[in-house]
Amino acid sequence: MGHVLLKGLPKSRTWQKVTSLVSNGADVEKVADATIRASEKALTTAQHDTGFREAVNILTQLAVAASKEDPAAHLAKVGVHIPKDTSLPEVIVAITDAMDRRLAGTKDRSDFGEMAQRSLIRAVTQHMKARLPELFAPSEHDVRVALQDLRKKKAFGELSRSFFSHVSNEFMGYFLSKTMSSHIGEGQAFATTNQVTQFQQAMKTHCDESSVVVEQYSGDWFSKHRFEEAGDISRESADGFGWYALEKMRSAMLTDPEQDAE
Repeated sequence: MGHVLLKGLPKSRTWQKVTSLVSNGADVEKVADATIRASEKALTTAQHDTGFREAVNILTQLAVAASKEDPAAHLAKVGVHIPKDTSLPEVIVAITDAMDRRLAGTKDRSDFGEMAQRSLIRAVTQHMKARLPELFAPSEHDVRVALQDLRKKKAFGELSRSFFSHVSNEFMGYFLSKTMSSHIGEGQAFATTNQVTQFQQAMKTHCDESSVVVEQYSGDWFSKHRFEEAGDISRESADGFGWYALEKMRSAMLTDPEQDAE
């Protein structure tokens, strides 16, 4: 799917607008708006991507497991095998292996799925590191306590926000990298690669600020569905959550949401 994402875009009128904005040094918000509109079809397809859906499902199951009497046993049922004497690296490996097994032998691997997997790993790593001791090596108990914190509505909202912020930033970078590479050098929009880095950091900040809308929604959604589904959350519910959260991110990043994408 990744190779299909860019098909037809560089010659489209909406993509030409992106190129024009980049070449003229427009601010990040305007470039983000134009990029979202130009990649509208690809984003709609990406919402149904198998890798993305699996990442969202694991995201929700990590939080569901946090309230279970045996969190490891619950995660094992959904393919995430965390060893008894675990550590942060082992948690990350378990999540990565779970996604790899889910997609193994299929034709469903895609660039967007890879973005979702990396984003999930970053979000979980950030969540864990913020709750683990810094002055000495965290114990197995510390790691499990950090994971169990996800049972809280607020913690799940923060984890989801981080995930969708990373996904959106990678998605934007995927498209923009094709355009920005031809606008670096003397007399171009970016005189140096350092200016490119500054622009990329500004885009990352923009994605993070836009993702605040996902945080509250995610926390409320998790609390509601865990109650309605008797402590569990189905894959079908997780799919709906992922689609709607990504849509909320898209809307938040548009400077004029009422304008129809061309």
